[in-house]
Amino acid sequence: MICQFQRTIKKPVVIEGVGLHTGKKVKVKLYPAKKNEGINFIRKNTLIPAKIEFAHSFEYSTSLMKSGVVIRTVEHLMAALYFTAIDNIYIEVDEEELPILDGSSKEFVDAIKSAGIQTLNEEKFYAVLENPVYINQGDKYMEGRPSNIIKFTYKADYNNTIIGKRSFTYMPNDKESYKGLFSARTYCFLEEVEYLKNMGLAKGGSLKNAIVFHNNTVLNQEGLRFEDEPVRHKVLDLVGDLYLLGYPIIGEIYSFKGGHRLNAEFVKALLHTDSISIKPASEIKEFVEGATFVKVV
Repeated sequence: MICQFQRTIKKPVVIEGVGLHTGKKVKVKLYPAKKNEGINFIRKNTLIPAKIEFAHSFEYSTSLMKSGVVIRTVEHLMAALYFTAIDNIYIEVDEEELPILDGSSKEFVDAIKSAGIQTLNEEKFYAVLENPVYINQGDKYMEGRPSNIIKFTYKADYNNTIIGKRSFTYMPNDKESYKGLFSARTYCFLEEVEYLKNMGLAKGGSLKNAIVFHNNTVLNQEGLRFEDEPVRHKVLDLVGDLYLLGYPIIGEIYSFKGGHRLNAEFVKALLHTDSISIKPASEIKEFVEGATFVKVV
């Protein structure tokens, strides 16, 4: 999906829930923003831009920080903003962590759509990959390739049968991969739960907001939404983290066993290696395969 103009929401909307790691109740208010104002979080009267330079921590989620004020677990909402092509919005949070909701981006997407989409009188900008980019951390790596196709691929490599060596590819012009992505839930293994709690994490975790695996079985009564749901969620996280670049990426992104920290390092590499050019929608429409201008969700 290529939008010609920037977008925001038509009216404020409130989202409430529990933080996955803090376990605290949290209220989030989304407000419309003007053109070129970008995506900004607000907490304790501090405005924190959703940009990689404010990325702070990557332990089982992505956090932002400015002037000592922290916003945790931003990746699912960032993915929802990408999926709905929102460029400009204010996000007011009354606690340090965004709500986990059902563990996916679905409820964030639903809230944004319920608020309505407002097209702004300003062209949308995209980050076009001009040169290949490769980074790694041990056996994990990410690669970006210039292309006229927008594609995000994640390859998992788990030593079990329930996830194993699966991969999933998301292409914005493919409606089926989109529908099967924003509702994919976060997950963990039962043996990880005690470790996470000892680290002060996962205080709000439950079978209502995460898939839990044990001995190659799913503990959630309803089972998986998709056979490859965990890998789909990894792509969701990837999309959300990469949106901290500040622009949607035009190109092919491949991640092997990556996570939040590697995603963030990849965004930094894009900025520091002159691998991207920022171009208005009018310049890339003919370049992107299958691109059509979309004005509404």
